[in-house]
Amino acid sequence: MDTSELETRVSVAHLMARYQFLADSGRINQLSQLFAADAVMETNNGTYVGPDGIRGFFASVKDTFIAAGFTPARHYLSSIYVEPTSARTATTYACFQFVGTRGLDHWGTYTDEVALDDGTWRFTRRRAFVEGCVPGSPAETLLGITSKC
Repeated sequence: MDTSELETRVSVAHLMARYQFLADSGRINQLSQLFAADAVMETNNGTYVGPDGIRGFFASVKDTFIAAGFTPARHYLSSIYVEPTSARTATTYACFQFVGTRGLDHWGTYTDEVALDDGTWRFTRRRAFVEGCVPGSPAETLLGITSKC
């Protein structure tokens, strides 16, 4: 592994960790800025485009979990894999668990496409798919995944 590849892997892993930190601390404006201007975010029940569309999705998620009395909450990231595809792009894969005041709530995977944008790594496409949740999870209605809970 050369220095450039190592720098990409570490920088992209940092982007993924920053996403978790900003989501867990409710900083949705900063969180949405981790996405490129034309970025696409896909979830179980929708596709959101650009920082404004993605910010709207984050706002609805935040409001739903606060209303359910589920905060504070934390994402736990594992199996982080970063694959550089060029000097300015990479793909990723990671597993996540979402734990709140009532314990484990839901879990799934992220698959991403990222790019170096004016010296900053940003998501160009993020697929955040919930694979399962506990009964009564706010994710059931928010993401429409009742058949998986």
